[in-house]
Amino acid sequence: MIAALIGLALAAAPPSPVFVKTQDSDEWVRRSFRVQDRYARVLLVDAAPSPMRTVRVPAPDLNARPGARPRPARAHRVDAVFATLQEAADAARGGDLVAVAPGTYAGFVLRDKPDAGDGRYVHFKALGAPGAVTIDRAGPDPDWMVLFQAAHHAILEGFEIAGDNGPDRPAHGPRAGVMMDGDFGRSSKLTHHIALVANFSHHHRKWGFHSTDTHTVLIEDNLFAFSKDEHSGYASDGSDDYVIRRNVFFGSRAGGLQCNIDPVSSFHEVLKHPAFRDFPKEEPTRAWALALVKKATGLFGENNFPDGKGINFIIEDNVVNQNGKGGGGSLNLAALQDSLIQGNLLYGNFNHGIAQWDDANPYDAAYAVPGPSAPEQVKGPGDLPLWGCHGNVVRYNTVLMANPGRGALHVRNGSWGMRARSNIVVNDAGNSIEVFNTSVYRLDSGDNVAGRVAYVAGGEEGRGPMAESLKALAVALDETSHSALGLTRAQIAPEFVRYGEEPWVIVEGHWWRLNPDRPDFRPRPGSRLLAGRGRQSR
Repeated sequence: MIAALIGLALAAAPPSPVFVKTQDSDEWVRRSFRVQDRYARVLLVDAAPSPMRTVRVPAPDLNARPGARPRPARAHRVDAVFATLQEAADAARGGDLVAVAPGTYAGFVLRDKPDAGDGRYVHFKALGAPGAVTIDRAGPDPDWMVLFQAAHHAILEGFEIAGDNGPDRPAHGPRAGVMMDGDFGRSSKLTHHIALVANFSHHHRKWGFHSTDTHTVLIEDNLFAFSKDEHSGYASDGSDDYVIRRNVFFGSRAGGLQCNIDPVSSFHEVLKHPAFRDFPKEEPTRAWALALVKKATGLFGENNFPDGKGINFIIEDNVVNQNGKGGGGSLNLAALQDSLIQGNLLYGNFNHGIAQWDDANPYDAAYAVPGPSAPEQVKGPGDLPLWGCHGNVVRYNTVLMANPGRGALHVRNGSWGMRARSNIVVNDAGNSIEVFNTSVYRLDSGDNVAGRVAYVAGGEEGRGPMAESLKALAVALDETSHSALGLTRAQIAPEFVRYGEEPWVIVEGHWWRLNPDRPDFRPRPGSRLLAGRGRQSR
């Protein structure tokens, strides 16, 4: 096995995945996920003594909006019946529908299906009313309830994935509701073309969902909630090309949505691969990290291995609420680059708002602390951290908070080249926009509504003011680019349709609903201050 992997690695690098470059998430879905209109077979999971012989489901439409009229349901003859999800997952082939009858089930592991591909997705679909199908215990792998391991072209739709971690007992059980993992060090593969649609994953030990070694993932219309130790959702090491839209991240101890692509963990996964058995021992230097990336790119092709950065994400129209008593960021981004963060609503959280940084990785340390003190020290990106959040567009987001020592829009450790436009970012108890000296390079920020804007320098003894001369490195700054500054939540509250702090969702039984008393943070008609800014939809 090891010899075969080494031989594979030493052959010509495979072609790199082609990512759809667009700022329209519907277009990304349409071009990235080519899902079949008809199923090759229908596999039914049903432990009842007399399982149904036909199921009625509409053809999948990944661009459908919640509440929209679905496509007409079609009757499908059941080809085979299984008592467990794992038996159905083992039997499934590309193009199959795995329809799951109402009931309670153990989870499953899906691995590589060689016959899955464009037009041949394996579609796991919960039948019945929302909450009628519950996965409440792990499958074969005790760490995860649902595990996509080196899998591809699969959809998980409509499941309650229920942990049982409450506030008054130690953390226990599976680590996450859903895990997507390429297991690159052993498989030489990335998990890809996975869609999580309209699921409710909650009360897990660490995460509602987690991912490593992945690309081309769609996460839409889910509720991820009540994670005991960490984040509601966590896209991690070596992940690229995601659309994360219209989800609610709610009530977890740490981050709401964490996208920490983590160069350290990414490179450690690469080092597990047999082709790197003789690679030099890790050093906390940029030179060592770049040498590893160069070798891996030659062996596997660009974006075909965990390279410590995540590109081409669209994170839009999510609600992040009541997370963060354990710290972190409500929308915490590390090593996320050339991505779009737009239309998200963050309120009622206890940590940073939208935070961008480099996860304090050791390869960037010499460039991040203390960072530049004069503009002539920055001749280009090579003088700054490489694994920060570069070139991201941050627009139309609403972040409202009162958290001391935190930032509503927090940009540090080489997160340069950010374009921040038309956001509402107000922190009554700290900085609303906080930019570090390693992040002012090519900053383009304006047309925002904010409280205090601060420019800071990171050093061994803590933060201090950034040298004023470094502002020359920016494209545009809020003070001179039509931003409304120095505002508080109380001052802007009348400008919303309905300001408030009520929670966004209510959980009832096995499912959830929107709270009818939730606030409405759209600008009220006639508001000159907020017109064209912040979250424009509910």
